[in-house]
Amino acid sequence: MPPRRKPTLLAQGKPRTLGGSARPWRVRLYAPEAGGSKYQVMFRAPSGEGEPWKRVLRRASSEAEARKIFAQAEAALDSERETPVGADVRAARTIRMLGEEYVKDSLERGKQPRTMEQRVSRLNAHILPTVGDVPVAKWRVEHSRKVMEKGSRTLFSQRGREDLRGQLAAMRKLAWRLGWLDRSFDPLDGLEIARANVLHGATAQYVDSRLRPETRQVRAMAAAADELCGADGTDPQMTRLPLFGTKIRVAGFGGLRLGEQNALRAIDVFFDRGYVHVNGAWIAPRGEAGFRGPVKNHSLHEVPLPRSLMHGELLPRVKELLGLPAGASFQQVVNAQEAERQRRASLAAREKDKNLAWWNYPVPPEDELWLFIDTVTGLPVKPEMHNARWHRVRAWVEENDPDNAWPSTIVYRNLRHHAATRWFHEELGEPWEVVAQYLGDKLTTVLNHYVRAGEDALRDSVNKLAER
Repeated sequence: MPPRRKPTLLAQGKPRTLGGSARPWRVRLYAPEAGGSKYQVMFRAPSGEGEPWKRVLRRASSEAEARKIFAQAEAALDSERETPVGADVRAARTIRMLGEEYVKDSLERGKQPRTMEQRVSRLNAHILPTVGDVPVAKWRVEHSRKVMEKGSRTLFSQRGREDLRGQLAAMRKLAWRLGWLDRSFDPLDGLEIARANVLHGATAQYVDSRLRPETRQVRAMAAAADELCGADGTDPQMTRLPLFGTKIRVAGFGGLRLGEQNALRAIDVFFDRGYVHVNGAWIAPRGEAGFRGPVKNHSLHEVPLPRSLMHGELLPRVKELLGLPAGASFQQVVNAQEAERQRRASLAAREKDKNLAWWNYPVPPEDELWLFIDTVTGLPVKPEMHNARWHRVRAWVEENDPDNAWPSTIVYRNLRHHAATRWFHEELGEPWEVVAQYLGDKLTTVLNHYVRAGEDALRDSVNKLAER
């Protein structure tokens, strides 16, 4: 019987004595044996805490792949990192497993419940049903295109499609960071999504002026909510939100987000200074109890409100919450508010968490001094109930005050757009830097949303041509 030929050695690493070996050993790369097609990389790797290292064999179908495994093993041993895993482990690392890691990573980064709901929803609705069983190491642009094609059948907005592509990009970045996908492969390279038509001089985030409600429409909606939800209202489903009209005015003339409106408390209104202190948001995860969380971007800000709104509508509510008589003086209210802030500040100072202050000291939701509540629960209203009541008010205005009807194409959150443009910038004449501070946004965000290059020049030209 002829002697067996030894495999051809193509490369070998530096001598090592890792793993308790008495004799030096090396990472070695061998060419396929006679009649074979697999390249072999041999090295040693840890087998357990305090146990001798075991010999490991990795096979590859091409010399390029084998040399890559060889380089990975050398680099890992140089820094004693995790050595290259076997083909069975790489095959088990599917897009589905990557999705689980993505959700876990998002939670560790402290993403808010609503953000998590959206990410899990996109994962379960579009990504996993399409490419969930594809190994991450074999993820390519054709798989990403299948995900976007599926999404295009149910995501009708440009923003929704962009969010789906953004989630794929985030998962790709995580796959690179975990080492599950070689950085030489980009599964999104060449992936294009249809672009929306953009007005000349505007960014993709620009909010068309037709989607910014006019002040007369805001006032009409608030007045209708006063009538339908006030003490004289006849529908118990509407009267559950007794200050809905006031809430609409806070949104339309203050620009607060819905979560910020819901989270307002008696101690957040500074009557002597003319503004509300926006320092939190009411967060209501689906199927879970709501809670008061941080304001978006953790950016505290102050928002001025009209005196008629502050003193005529918010002041009586604050008196009620602080247990003061209806005839209490203005100064008595201010003193009671400051006393409650100081009480919470003193309690916060005793806590180990030095980030606590009067405005974020934890109080059980049922004991908090909420301005706007659902009278049945005593808590801020859930977004779903809020939206249902909003549409009923909109339908009432459309029927009873058609000249000031609120267009169905304009959603509730666009009250924020009214506050930014029609009220703060145009009516009050505030520069965009100040508007950004009132909204709690970056200046670049506000400019992208509301400013279109050349718009002022266009308006001037229109006015000049109107005379000819």
